[in-house]
Amino acid sequence: MNARTSSAAGLALVLALACQQKPSPEMQARLDSLQTVASERDRLVQEMAQNARMLSDISLDLSKVQVRGKLNVSSESPGQAARDSVVQKVRYIATRLTQTEGQLRQSERRLRSLTSVSDSLRATLQATIANYDTIVASQRDQLMAFTAQIDTLKGQNAALTDTVNDLSLRVNTVYYVIGTKDELSSRGIVQETGGSRFLFILWKSGKSLQPSRTLDPSAFTAIDKRQVTSIQLPDSGKAYRIASRQDLSSLATPPDGDGKIHGSVQIAAPERFWAASKYLIIVES
Repeated sequence: MNARTSSAAGLALVLALACQQKPSPEMQARLDSLQTVASERDRLVQEMAQNARMLSDISLDLSKVQVRGKLNVSSESPGQAARDSVVQKVRYIATRLTQTEGQLRQSERRLRSLTSVSDSLRATLQATIANYDTIVASQRDQLMAFTAQIDTLKGQNAALTDTVNDLSLRVNTVYYVIGTKDELSSRGIVQETGGSRFLFILWKSGKSLQPSRTLDPSAFTAIDKRQVTSIQLPDSGKAYRIASRQDLSSLATPPDGDGKIHGSVQIAAPERFWAASKYLIIVES
């Protein structure tokens, strides 16, 4: 302020002298130079005040940023929306910080270009710019820390999403196989159970075909029960039976009176159909 007062007094004195007599070309050049310096100095001081306000606003914005560690897989969840908002806020603050840093460099160049400014004012402005640089560096460190936290959460969320997707796929994966009784028996997929042997008779009556106690998924065709609700039977002219423990009432077209199915297996209620067993065994009748 002392430097500004001195410059103003000097300018006023020169103007007073100029009013008494017509200024010489040298005097006019001096007047123009003083006016330019005063204008540049005032503009620089205004820039410094604007820089101070911008840095203060950025510090306030940074204090409001909260990167939470709660993960949500659904992209439509409130938690995900909140994290998206944080990401956008951090990007916005980073842009503003870059702009502020650019204005600081512009103010610094303007200060160096001023030739007619007091040493005390120059020192004060240089110290102010140096202080602002320290604030900018601190704010940039905060932004980097926020960005690192966000990247970590994104990685964890992606890994969790993959895990949930894998689990969902495993839960919804079911299996089916189609073949004759002999084929399925030889592969260990079905076995005959029950029946009573009559005296002097070499065959059993009342035998039924049941799934084996241990089933190998590799012997079946894997499908996603959410997507596959129709299974085409190999020969439309033949009849087939379901030997596994599925809920046949969940079929769009139930078996006929003899328990036979023709053409295809149409599943109307997948969850109920596959509830008892994820292995569907279809035997050619």
